[in-house]
Amino acid sequence: MSRHDPDDAVDRRERPLRIVLVSHFHWDREWYRAFEAYRGRLVDAVDRVLDLLDADPGYRFLLDGQTVLLDDYLALRPSRRNALARGLRSGRLSAGPWYVQPDSLLPSGEAHVRNLLHGRQIGGAIGPVSTIAYVPDSFGHPAQFPQLFAGFGLGPFVYWRGNGDEIDGLGPSWRWAAPDGSTVDARLLTDGYFDAACLPDDVDAAARRLAERVAARAGDVVLLMNGFDHMLPDAHAGAVADALARATGATVVRGLLEDVAPPSGERRTFAGALAGGRLANLLPGVWSTRMPVKLRNRRCETLLEGWAEPWAALGRRLGLPDERPALASAWRTLLQNHAHDSICGCSLDAVDARVQARFDDAEGLATATVTRTLERLAGLGAERRTPWTGEQEIAVFNPSPHPRTDVVRIPLDPYPAMRLPLGAPEFPPLAFADGVTVDGRPARVVAADDPTRARWLPGREPLDVELVAADIPAFGCRRFRLTPAPATPDVVDEGRAISTPQLAVTVADDGTLAVRFGDDEYHGLAGVEDRGDRGDSYDFDPVADDAGGGLASVSWRRVVHPSGIARLAVTRVFTVPRALDAERARRSAETTALVVHTEARIAPGVPRVDLSVRVENTARDHRLRLRFPTGRPVATFHAATTFDVATRTTAPVDAARWLHPAPTTFAHQGWIAAGGLTVVAPGLPEAEVTPDGTILVTLLRAIGWIARYDLASRPIPAGPPMPLETAQLPGPLDARLSLFPGVDPGAARDAEVGLRGVLAGPEPVLAPDRSLLALEPSALLLSAVKPAESGDGIVVRILNPTDAPRTAVLRPGVAVAAAAAVRLDESPAPDAIALDPGTVRLVVPPRALRSVLLR
Repeated sequence: MSRHDPDDAVDRRERPLRIVLVSHFHWDREWYRAFEAYRGRLVDAVDRVLDLLDADPGYRFLLDGQTVLLDDYLALRPSRRNALARGLRSGRLSAGPWYVQPDSLLPSGEAHVRNLLHGRQIGGAIGPVSTIAYVPDSFGHPAQFPQLFAGFGLGPFVYWRGNGDEIDGLGPSWRWAAPDGSTVDARLLTDGYFDAACLPDDVDAAARRLAERVAARAGDVVLLMNGFDHMLPDAHAGAVADALARATGATVVRGLLEDVAPPSGERRTFAGALAGGRLANLLPGVWSTRMPVKLRNRRCETLLEGWAEPWAALGRRLGLPDERPALASAWRTLLQNHAHDSICGCSLDAVDARVQARFDDAEGLATATVTRTLERLAGLGAERRTPWTGEQEIAVFNPSPHPRTDVVRIPLDPYPAMRLPLGAPEFPPLAFADGVTVDGRPARVVAADDPTRARWLPGREPLDVELVAADIPAFGCRRFRLTPAPATPDVVDEGRAISTPQLAVTVADDGTLAVRFGDDEYHGLAGVEDRGDRGDSYDFDPVADDAGGGLASVSWRRVVHPSGIARLAVTRVFTVPRALDAERARRSAETTALVVHTEARIAPGVPRVDLSVRVENTARDHRLRLRFPTGRPVATFHAATTFDVATRTTAPVDAARWLHPAPTTFAHQGWIAAGGLTVVAPGLPEAEVTPDGTILVTLLRAIGWIARYDLASRPIPAGPPMPLETAQLPGPLDARLSLFPGVDPGAARDAEVGLRGVLAGPEPVLAPDRSLLALEPSALLLSAVKPAESGDGIVVRILNPTDAPRTAVLRPGVAVAAAAAVRLDESPAPDAIALDPGTVRLVVPPRALRSVLLR
């Protein structure tokens, strides 16, 4: 294990040496074993911990900083709830603050907030929850973590991975500053969270080994972590601590992380993300492993943050039922997938199947909650029965804090879908419309792509209607009249160009796209790069001198509807090697046809290009990326990151002294902007920008191992060398992207959340054209609108991603009796809030989050 330079080991202690020995385990709920196999061992481990608490008055134990383990254990050992509670309340056990130990870079910032909120709720029902920001094993950390931790009163930050060369000047204890200026004490686990693990049975031998570690550390406080992954506790830790005290002359405390006081002397400060591999493996390949997991996770986060929470909060103000139990259930299911081995995809195929099942549950519950809320707001009543008529009203909802014009696709899904008057089946007239008009204008009627929609008659697919909905108010809706009409089919031909007054798209002979935004043109967009991958779930390991795939054929068609919605559908077939050869040094001579479908959609009044991409993956052991060359050299560029917009550089990282080589890729939170072009890629979190101005977005990485020991891109092991099959991603993968000019984080979010529409009823709860919440200026981003965790209020959170303070002006469309500043944990904050009739004003400092509770 790498350590600091030899000079760092010189004993410069000015106070008596204090050693804190923390007994713990690190518990991955699922990884190279499935959840229930690990839970079987968790029961053994916690049983033993509770027995040791009874037998040894000095015994203390850290339950890995996550409270989900309490639920997991008590589901099988309900009789020991009181024993757990006694341990937590006496300060001899520590759990939390997280609900699950998350990956730090892949979940959204708001998902991290929910993780900490649920961690407190679950743990707080049993005993006190830790305030230590403990993240021992995540693969890098975002720059805004200090602001997140400050919003919950957490610290210090105790971690292992992520430092670059800055650590050589910081030492193991330092101050971490977020872009907004928030700070948190940081304590590096220099030799990992396992530096005192698996002590020898011989007490004196164990003490001698630990004394050697202590001698190599600088400072007057030394932290030793007595535990490892899924390990039973060392029962003789007390005897070892006594022997260590005798061997070193130090004060040795069997404690918890709360007992590790900061060392004496001045500490240096660092600002920035922790995404380096100076002392430990970073493992950046997890950003692209099992990409369907990333895509589904982002879809679920967007459903909850962008739709379910805001409309549940606003709907309740209009008399709808309290949906907080549904939100809590959906979030807890989703958060269980945010454990780093789960969302990172570096686990067994059986674990991936369970992860997908949780996504099914979380997405299904979130979708049902959104649909119920919107349909009731639209006037369908508590039963949500659709009028049994062909002519209908539809309501289109906008989840953004400013008016929107956009394409919306609405399910023509009446309820009930079938009835039996006097025993004879009858179907809603709307279910069989060949065509429709919306407010007298033709709209697209297309077969639904939702396989769960009811199908009653052979040859009759369920239908959707697609239209451009104009000027939908901020957090409001507009109603439209939908009338059955003769079909107005798409005009399909072999044309290669589509346009609106704002932009144009043309398909080139090689199947790439040329896009014009005003006077700016970009060529070669959505190109495909295929590279062989010798890697595993943790790291991309390129095949040397790989020529990649060859383009075998290209075809396209143009699809234009009278409504103005136009598409270019392009199919490219590539010939690529089928897999690695037997020695895994080269790709095989045997090839396979790999098909990539790309559809570009534009619409009048919508200033962007929306892309749908489907890959029919038939190859193994390779990485597939989309290329977006801007034609402009790029030294710096922008990308969405956790609670911020990061400015990044294309300059190479000097990683000569790093344990783990620096990647050229990076993790983002939804979009990348370079060379005047923004690529919105939610759920595709791995990207790269080259000095020549090419944006590359990873579509998939097909691999066959949890870990391998023969990689050139990683010098030391990262996990067990166990084979995988579903991580090769056979079959289709679907993703959606968008393109627009300039840098506009709000427009990127609009492209991701879209609009939604439902069939409407005669007595709307939300009046059309009424705005329930608007935010100015446009430079500010709405991070969250959610029901308060307690009481009847609404929490509104605003992010200022700019370098100047901004005065936020909120215009609620519901009566507000009081407005108060709150922290991320929804406890009171000291910020000034001005409440005037119809407006709420607050100053949001640069790069800062500010939350306000509206009652």
